[in-house]
Amino acid sequence: MPTKKIYLEYLPEFEAYGIADEKIKELTSQNITPILEFAPTDIQKLSPKQQNKKNQPTIGFLLGQDKNNYTISLAYAQTMAATGANIRFLTYNENTKQMEGLDALVLPGGTFAFPEEFYTDPQENLQKNLSARFLAYTTSIIKAEKEGLPILGICAGAQILGAMHHMKMFRDVQKYTQTSILHQTKNLNAHNVNIYPNTPLAKIFDHENIMVNSRHNESMSPHNTSPDMKIYAMSPDLVPEAWGIEEKNILCIQWHPEDLARQGNQQMQNIYNWLAEKAKEYKKAKSKKI
Repeated sequence: MPTKKIYLEYLPEFEAYGIADEKIKELTSQNITPILEFAPTDIQKLSPKQQNKKNQPTIGFLLGQDKNNYTISLAYAQTMAATGANIRFLTYNENTKQMEGLDALVLPGGTFAFPEEFYTDPQENLQKNLSARFLAYTTSIIKAEKEGLPILGICAGAQILGAMHHMKMFRDVQKYTQTSILHQTKNLNAHNVNIYPNTPLAKIFDHENIMVNSRHNESMSPHNTSPDMKIYAMSPDLVPEAWGIEEKNILCIQWHPEDLARQGNQQMQNIYNWLAEKAKEYKKAKSKKI
């Protein structure tokens, strides 16, 4: 199937970069796979220090949705551009084709329904129509893990990764934990997180205790039932805040580090830089096999 390179446009009404759903449908109706990127001029605006990106790895980013547009928020855009990697954007029905040649994957946050089997208390009579967006997350994860790509999951992306590796979720963190900590707030300094030593997250941060934002109602259960996922960090009320699989370079973050990185927090930026470094390693190893 032929491909066509398309640049995202800045959409000021959403404070985001994006592309209209209709434009994607127009291309796919002609059996053309859209390859979505930032325009070079936009990369310079987002991260002026970035230079030649020719030999840099390519990271895939699954787009969000705003009123019939695929979008990436300005906070994510700035943080991703600052990694120095090439960024390719994935839509929901074309994602696996768009992933060809990637060196890493980002699964961002978002609000949409999850399957009942993800939860500690599945409700058998609750019927859900799982969205194309959710299915794009799962098919992207399956393809990325099959190819051994490094993966960074944020908020909902982190939860889906954990649940697909048999971690379970609380439907309502306030109800199930009776916590006094607000986990769903616009406050950029919502609560502390304790990072476990000797974990990939501990290598990114130089403190064992950090302050994070928090924008989630659901959460992972601290009673980890996964055979391979390890919990890397907890909030003081024992809500998991980070988890992953070190040997597969899979890192899951419950908070939104891009919002804090946009405020100048370099260590939060380093979470995304970690993925770019793992993508470089993957690209180098892949080139040796050819």
